[in-house]
Amino acid sequence: MPAINKKVSEKATPTPQATSGSNFQLQFLLLAAILGLVAGIVFIIIQPLFGMDTLTSRHAAFYQQLGGWGSVPAVMIAWTAHLLVSIFYGLLCAILLLNTLRLALIALGTLLFTWITTVIAPPANAMIVQLVSFQQLHSEKLPPLNFSLDVKFLLHLVFFAAISFVLYLYAKKAKQ
Repeated sequence: MPAINKKVSEKATPTPQATSGSNFQLQFLLLAAILGLVAGIVFIIIQPLFGMDTLTSRHAAFYQQLGGWGSVPAVMIAWTAHLLVSIFYGLLCAILLLNTLRLALIALGTLLFTWITTVIAPPANAMIVQLVSFQQLHSEKLPPLNFSLDVKFLLHLVFFAAISFVLYLYAKKAKQ
């Protein structure tokens, strides 16, 4: 009888290894979303250190100039758009790490995410500005893709690497 009770009690108190995969995945995705949010805020804070106006201030100025928005709604829209994109990017990192914890593949994925987001950032940002300002797209007014390995690439790399690093440590700790 004690052996049966022991088996029942082991099942009743799950260890980290025994927690359901879906519960871990939800926690992991929530952590990734929070990390994306925090990294998005840090991204904006450090942009001036690289001689750049912040993305949110540039967008807010365009919303005011092109769309006639007041300063407070323009800033709120700019921050909301930026943080939603940052959360999405955090979730992309989580999806990668939910599929592999091999460092080489994580590094490759981080570089790939960095490259793609750096390349598409100018037209993607212009699309957001146009949609908010005009409620329509003017594709002929979109800037070209950015294939430069510049400070924007570096900022995106730090963003994705920081999120992936923390998620990697969390996943490794959870597997112990």
